[in-house]
Amino acid sequence: MEEDVKTSVQRQFSQNAKDYRVEPLFAQGDDLQYLLKAVPLTGDERVLDVATGAGHVALAFAPHVEQCVGIDLTDSMVEVATDFARERGIGNVHFATGDAEHLPFSAASFDLVTCRFAAHHFADVGRAVQEVARVLKPGGAFLLIDHYAPEDEALDTFVNHLDKLRDPSHVREHRLSEYQAWFADAGLLYREQRRWNLPLQFENWVQRARTPADMKRKLADYLREASPSCKETFCIQLDEHQHPVSFCLKCALVVGRKP
Repeated sequence: MEEDVKTSVQRQFSQNAKDYRVEPLFAQGDDLQYLLKAVPLTGDERVLDVATGAGHVALAFAPHVEQCVGIDLTDSMVEVATDFARERGIGNVHFATGDAEHLPFSAASFDLVTCRFAAHHFADVGRAVQEVARVLKPGGAFLLIDHYAPEDEALDTFVNHLDKLRDPSHVREHRLSEYQAWFADAGLLYREQRRWNLPLQFENWVQRARTPADMKRKLADYLREASPSCKETFCIQLDEHQHPVSFCLKCALVVGRKP
């Protein structure tokens, strides 16, 4: 099952790796600044970005730290990130293929670990958090940004079915209470630093995932027929023809500090 999930992720992101380099949501999101300002930086840090994608987080941290390493499960994403760094002339960043649940690094080798908009694709988030804690130095921090599911069962079910319809490599948007438990199990001190709504335009959202036309119609119906509570929670906006225009996902930045 775990390998099926990872194969699905590789297949999904191999087909559109270059899109993630230029997509404003990833290239210019305000949350990049949230990450940079989450903990004080001295310039001497060694940073690991897990599931780096097109490398935006690693490249954002590079001017402020000694070294950044970015790993991703998908070879084509690593190639895109490597080319991106080369074109920008950034020399203190290295990208490689790697698995979040089996980090290829020795214990206590990083001052900071980041992970942005990726954990909902992990087969075993708890194991990934354990690995992050292992490679962090004492006093180091784990900065995680992702969509999360509300604690309410119906809202949780709604958003996870929505994402699965759009992208078969989606595993689960987890509740913040689940993250809190995983951090505690890994020995990390948990803190929610920020929550916000991430607005998404429906057409761009489905195009980015290469969602087939028949599934796009199902998604439109699903959003149109959502309960009043779901429409309010996820900011669902329909046009005059009752076609989805936009909605939002719930996002959080959580910080895990290793004692």
